[in-house]
Amino acid sequence: AILAQVKRPFPQLSESPRFPCVIAAMAATILREETKALMTQWRQSLGHRSQSTFAGRKVLPLPTTPVAPAATQQRHLQQVATSTSGLSMPPFPSAMLREAPSGDRVTAPPVAAPTAPHSVLSCMPVNNGKQVVLEFGDESRYEVHSQWLRDSNPSNRGADFYRTSASDVWNLKKYIVSQVTPVEGGRRVEVTYDIATGGQHTETFEAHWLHAFAPFVGKALNASAVPAPKIQGTGSMLGELYRKRMPWKSDVEMPTFEAATLVSSEEEQIKFLEAMICPGICLIKGVGTPEKLERDFAGKPIEELVFKLIGKMNQHPVRSTNFGVMRKTAESAKQGADYDMSNPLSMHTDHSVYQGTPGFLQFLYQAEGSVRSKVCDGLALAEYVKEHHPKAYKLLTEVQMTHSSRNTLYTPEGAPRSVYDEETAPAPFELVNTHSIIELDAAGNVEKVVQSETKRGVGAVPYEVYDDFMEAYELWTKLVEDDRFIKHFDWPEGSAVVTNNWRTLHGRASVPREMSRTMAFGYVNKILVENRYRLLKQNQAERANPELDSQWLTRVPNQVLERLVLASE
Repeated sequence: AILAQVKRPFPQLSESPRFPCVIAAMAATILREETKALMTQWRQSLGHRSQSTFAGRKVLPLPTTPVAPAATQQRHLQQVATSTSGLSMPPFPSAMLREAPSGDRVTAPPVAAPTAPHSVLSCMPVNNGKQVVLEFGDESRYEVHSQWLRDSNPSNRGADFYRTSASDVWNLKKYIVSQVTPVEGGRRVEVTYDIATGGQHTETFEAHWLHAFAPFVGKALNASAVPAPKIQGTGSMLGELYRKRMPWKSDVEMPTFEAATLVSSEEEQIKFLEAMICPGICLIKGVGTPEKLERDFAGKPIEELVFKLIGKMNQHPVRSTNFGVMRKTAESAKQGADYDMSNPLSMHTDHSVYQGTPGFLQFLYQAEGSVRSKVCDGLALAEYVKEHHPKAYKLLTEVQMTHSSRNTLYTPEGAPRSVYDEETAPAPFELVNTHSIIELDAAGNVEKVVQSETKRGVGAVPYEVYDDFMEAYELWTKLVEDDRFIKHFDWPEGSAVVTNNWRTLHGRASVPREMSRTMAFGYVNKILVENRYRLLKQNQAERANPELDSQWLTRVPNQVLERLVLASE
């Protein structure tokens, strides 16, 4: 084509021995420009094809492709032709030139937004409507039961978040999917059922929600669809943080929060609860001082703060308040060794005598006076023993010991009493807890450390391991007092120290001789903490993606909720 068009206007040039050079130069110029145009089209096509493969990733705009103006092309070709033979030549045919658009630039059209991993690309009923196949933006494909879809839609629950009918479960087999369609660009799926008794029913599902559930309830149909582990137990929204915990020693930085900010910000509350998993300690400033220091009032500021952050503190079996009070007075010391501030206590966890250790978080509130106190990390101690004394670690994680006491510290009215007062009747109750010092979870991770030498009961350690176990326990009790592991800190009046009582040990604070001191304390159980964090993460996910409101984020297993929350972050 090039030869034919050149020979007609340039007959004398075709006879020149340099004619092949002219043709090569012209062809190279045209090929170069055509290649640029093809590359632009190829990049554009590749961008569209990659939408599913690189779903969720940021796509940069394609650069514009400059094209030489027609005049420049003609001038270049005229110069080449003239230099080859010195012959006078008419203008180069305009039909051979690529005319550029105005501005002399070709701009690639914008690339469509990438497909989100959770978007539904396609879906269809199979097996006569008994199952539905879902294909997502991350290229995963799952087959789910139609009955599961009908049973799980949020339309089944009322304003109280309970199912509206206890008999709907009997009718699930009557629903067969006749049509399933992605809508709103794959953000939702519309499902239509044929009902065996007549009529149809249509409902909508959020793609986020389906994508989170699919690995748990669906059959994987391709390599991109990875089945999730079978759900066993309640799980935990704090589970990932728990698995990533790091041990700490004396140089740890203690997280600090302001009480007013915690109350006003759910984001701060999330950070606070996460800090309770790792490192398992924090200081809350600005709690304030109580209106009165009398027993019923001394702990009110911390009681009110904890209620706003998590909920009610644990109620003591006998005490009239859900917080206890210790004072630096001779009268307070009569309640026993725990209440005698002149008595140094070894590093310990609280509730060692309560079966299951119900006090998961411990709140220690400085109502009066400023002191210096100390904590240490049970996880760091356990990891140290495991690395340097593996035999002792095995014994401390396997051999059971008993903490036990009889509580006679309160009257039937819930008021404190002296344990030496034989005239005031107590309201006694028994406490016993048999366990290993280091408790492991099913995966072999340290779940809990329970330690209190003063509350250790009479042991029933088997004869054949007694000597080795007592040697291991002696090592342990010395390590909890080792300065390498103990964090010392200032504890000002009107502030609270919060510890993860399943992990962090604490000791007696140092009180200046001339200073008065009143300290209130209380506990929150693990279930309450877990479910408060769940609610906070649900609210956070809804703020990030309002389409995922409470109807989709509630009533689902923690393991699935984790996937939903991650999709919103």
